[in-house]
Amino acid sequence: MTVYFQHWTGDIRWMQLTPRGEWIGGSKSEVIVSDAKNATPISIVAYAVNNTAQWHLFYIDKNNLVRQKSNTNLTNIWENGPLNELNLTAYNSQSVGLQACWYGNYYGDSDASNFPTHDGSNNTIEFDSDTHGMHLWYPTEESVFKQYGWYEGQEQWLEQHTWPDMNGHAGVGCYSWGPGSTTYAMLVNKENTAEVWWKDTDANTESTSSHPINTWVNATQFSIPNVHPSTSLGYTEYFYAQMADGSIRGHNIDWDAENTTGIEENHFTVGGARGPVLGIKGTHMSVTAVADQSGGTSLYVFYQTRGDDLSVFTRDVMGGQWTQGELPVPDE
Repeated sequence: MTVYFQHWTGDIRWMQLTPRGEWIGGSKSEVIVSDAKNATPISIVAYAVNNTAQWHLFYIDKNNLVRQKSNTNLTNIWENGPLNELNLTAYNSQSVGLQACWYGNYYGDSDASNFPTHDGSNNTIEFDSDTHGMHLWYPTEESVFKQYGWYEGQEQWLEQHTWPDMNGHAGVGCYSWGPGSTTYAMLVNKENTAEVWWKDTDANTESTSSHPINTWVNATQFSIPNVHPSTSLGYTEYFYAQMADGSIRGHNIDWDAENTTGIEENHFTVGGARGPVLGIKGTHMSVTAVADQSGGTSLYVFYQTRGDDLSVFTRDVMGGQWTQGELPVPDE
């Protein structure tokens, strides 16, 4: 497991958890970029194509431009990604949202044909379950997000959607790697309520008023009120958000398009042996789930509790006690 973070010097660096449970890296030797804006959000997408592993890092630079750096296991060199050519300008604020999401399910995705080829003609690449790509959300105004998309084999990103009436200071969550043809995006509205939106891309299904096709729809049966105005959002196994009091809550979701609901009895608050541990309000947060040596799966939640720390909280995916630790971030 690799963690990407902004060092106090402003650099974006990486640290890695070894099979022996030791954290290594985080020094000047692990610097990826040095032009990041202070307190930039960081988003990473990683996947493999034709036995080649890829990593794509997204951040906001000192000029408020959304930037992409890409690396593969063939080159082991971080290079500028195609998004940089667009010079997309993010909303200028100390706290803004930014999220890139792997898109691994293209069944019936009508956006695919809209991606131009290099000479401007229509796209003829067949998009199927083996095609990979990414979606990206960033705020252009205090209450507006833009969504861009990119598919493997394309040369440039394409604008896909505008999200009005959203909180540009808060993060974005996504879930697009599940079975079926429905993808999900999670955003915070202007009333500081985290919402779930869904989009079914199966063009072979008849569109109805309750289940339209190729349209983003609010799943109104589930929401999280009273989140912190600058909360990060994240989804892996559970949907996480920071509440107004600084606590980090995990929510178990039954994903079912317009019938999406939360399973209340499985919600939890992240903490340690003594109970919930509050994050600094507006902390950046990252979540994942990793298979462990015992054959089970462990949840990992990363956030800051003081401001100079990088704390990690772990628990078995099925439940049990949280454990708390800190990553050894080098001083220099």
